[in-house]
Amino acid sequence: MIWSWSLLLCAAAASLIQAFFISRIRRTGAKNYLRCPSQEHLPGVSVIVCAKNEAENLNKLIPEILNQRHSNFELILVNDHSSDQTQQVVEQWAKRDPRVRTFTLKEKFKTPGKKAALSFGISQAAHDLLLLTDADCLPASADWIDLMTSPLRANKSVVLGYGGYIKTSGVLNSVIRFETTLTAGLFLGQALAGHPYMGVGRNLAYRKDFFYAQGGFKSHEHIASGDDDLLVNHGANKNNTAVVLDSKAYTWSRPKTTWRGLFNQKRRHQSAAHFYRTPTKIVLSLYSGSILLFYLSLLVLALGLPLEISVCGAIMALIAVRSLYLIWQMRPVFQKFHADDLYLWIPILEPVLICMQLIIFVRNRFSKPDHWN
Repeated sequence: MIWSWSLLLCAAAASLIQAFFISRIRRTGAKNYLRCPSQEHLPGVSVIVCAKNEAENLNKLIPEILNQRHSNFELILVNDHSSDQTQQVVEQWAKRDPRVRTFTLKEKFKTPGKKAALSFGISQAAHDLLLLTDADCLPASADWIDLMTSPLRANKSVVLGYGGYIKTSGVLNSVIRFETTLTAGLFLGQALAGHPYMGVGRNLAYRKDFFYAQGGFKSHEHIASGDDDLLVNHGANKNNTAVVLDSKAYTWSRPKTTWRGLFNQKRRHQSAAHFYRTPTKIVLSLYSGSILLFYLSLLVLALGLPLEISVCGAIMALIAVRSLYLIWQMRPVFQKFHADDLYLWIPILEPVLICMQLIIFVRNRFSKPDHWN
């Protein structure tokens, strides 16, 4: 009897801890609309895209970037040892538009992932304002460059944006978009609270001098991931970082179509967390630990069946209250990130996501991913 109530109290305490983080995530549900600046006398922007075997995607992305309203930008395309038609595609676009500059990496670098390609692209950038995206992304509007670089013109060094995934049918797609929305809500919400800890390379802007002030990727060049989140984690703070939540500044990508592809992608992302600053590790451990503790407490209680009616009633009440609270609080966040078909499924998708993250964590303890594409 006593142990049952003790476990129930643990679950309740875990829910309260999570509620604190939900209040941070909830900040991203607020409106954040920026006015596009006049196109006169705008500072130049270097848009950088690294590509490895992305010929088909580049033919979709490049015209979307070239149609941006920003009056002063260049598009730097770095071909990172592609074996498909990527080289021919980028050369054709460079001939059509002088704003397109192409570079091909031929030397084999010991640095895993795309950090060598991205570092080279940054070194070739003609402008101090850098805007990064991936070859498989598409900007949500022609105002993307303007909106994402506007805070840089106001003396910010880093701008965090949202990179979402296109909605398709199936459970896999729902899990991907659910995880993406929660992750974005947390890191953007923390940044709005003055504690930036990561960004996503699908939609990230920073100044060139910020990049070199961190020593580039030198401190973590030996791992495949981290070209986005670790750079932000080590150098961003409440004074030099801005968040852009205007939906016209989003980017959209095609999600993985297999569970294996998703697991490999998330393994790369999770492997970078080991190199986060200690305060970030503590915060993220509290967040993930509170959710895990809630479900573990319920699991242990379930294994102890049969339980007294009073305990069963308390368990059901806690589950109901927690579920309703999450749905209520997270609804504007999911709506903000165009995933409003998923918030009612939080009580089901959350434990699925926790199980997936545990499997990835265990797998990464025994082997590390070493490539990016």
